[in-house]
Amino acid sequence: MLAHEGAAGGAATRAKTAAGRVYDKVHVHLVPLVGIAGVHLLFARSARLAQGEFARFAEVSIDEGSTKLREFLQAQDPAVATESAAALFGNFFTLITTFIGERLTAQMLRSAWPSFDETAPTEKNK
Repeated sequence: MLAHEGAAGGAATRAKTAAGRVYDKVHVHLVPLVGIAGVHLLFARSARLAQGEFARFAEVSIDEGSTKLREFLQAQDPAVATESAAALFGNFFTLITTFIGERLTAQMLRSAWPSFDETAPTEKNK
């Protein structure tokens, strides 16, 4: 999703803008399922889990949405921004899948990204 959303733009801004767009789409499509507070709490927990790898996530208030996420990523080196965003969303999708299940998560992803391919290789089926 980050790669798809980051296809436009230069390498320096790719992760920064892609992460914001992914956050926005996830937020819009998950609010009906878990509510605004649920989305914010899941992102906050995802950021907390990512702090082990990226201590600077402690500075980010995910409750303030994609604007704060973009600001945080813009302050990072592009490579660190890419890795940080991947860690954040990796944690988030693991949590949301545990919370609402694989089927609903896949439906949400397909509604946000119609080209989402459920049969794409994952770590489990590589």
